[in-house]
Amino acid sequence: MKSISREQRIYVLQPENQPAVIIDDGGDLMVETWDAFEGIREPGVLQDKSLKGPATGPIYVNGAEPGDALRIEFVSITPKENPAHMVMPGRGFLEAEFTEGYPTVMNIDGDELVLPSGVRLPLNPSMGLVATTPTYPQDTASDSGPYGGDIDMKELVEGSVLYLPVFVPGGLLAMGDCHAVVGDGAVAGTGAECSADTHVRVTVEKGMNISGPRAITPDHYVVLSHGEDLGPAMKQAVRDMVDFLVTEKGMEPYDAYTLCSLAGDVRVSRTFRPISPVKMMLSRQALEQL
Repeated sequence: MKSISREQRIYVLQPENQPAVIIDDGGDLMVETWDAFEGIREPGVLQDKSLKGPATGPIYVNGAEPGDALRIEFVSITPKENPAHMVMPGRGFLEAEFTEGYPTVMNIDGDELVLPSGVRLPLNPSMGLVATTPTYPQDTASDSGPYGGDIDMKELVEGSVLYLPVFVPGGLLAMGDCHAVVGDGAVAGTGAECSADTHVRVTVEKGMNISGPRAITPDHYVVLSHGEDLGPAMKQAVRDMVDFLVTEKGMEPYDAYTLCSLAGDVRVSRTFRPISPVKMMLSRQALEQL
């Protein structure tokens, strides 16, 4: 199995980037990623850092062409080193009340995350940033779009599958920003940011022609949307799920809309940023009956 080091990192997705590694369709790859802070634990030093959002890549997948999709299966996600949370000035839901930088460095003990207070939380490692490269330059940090990006989807755990549209030859996939634990919204600004070793299997889905990210998690089928305004982004996520149920599952529109209301959830991965990623999640138990 091929591997790629976290030293092969980028901060901007752009078609001109040269591949750091080339894999075949259906190939397995071990991806090492930095934590979002690249090991920095001092808020002032982090604030002054000009380049943010390290993503390992680009990963070129043989046979991937515009109009296809990449199927990224997360075979395993293994966090390592000491995760950290960082309250930063101007970030989070309560930025006017919590104005100082405040780092919290945690330990991993078996399958638990241990806070300095002694509180233990079950590890639930998820990959926060997964992106194909769009046809235009795009920062990796705190942004998302039809290419994926900094989607901060806590359900994107081991055993999950993410589908991303391909916009340039080879897809030029990149990933990073693993969270040992994170809550929806990441209300204080970040998750438990950690470096990680992640085993992925990447397959080209020819001619899939999806307009944005989709995911299959252990419990849900998910479509992702994004937008500068949260309300329209939430509506688009619902609309995309209804469209999926109608066009790919053969449901009548009103029946699909009703099912979304009964067996679906709309959740916000992150907001109070320039772009808010939104996920519409439908129970797999319901979907698998169609």
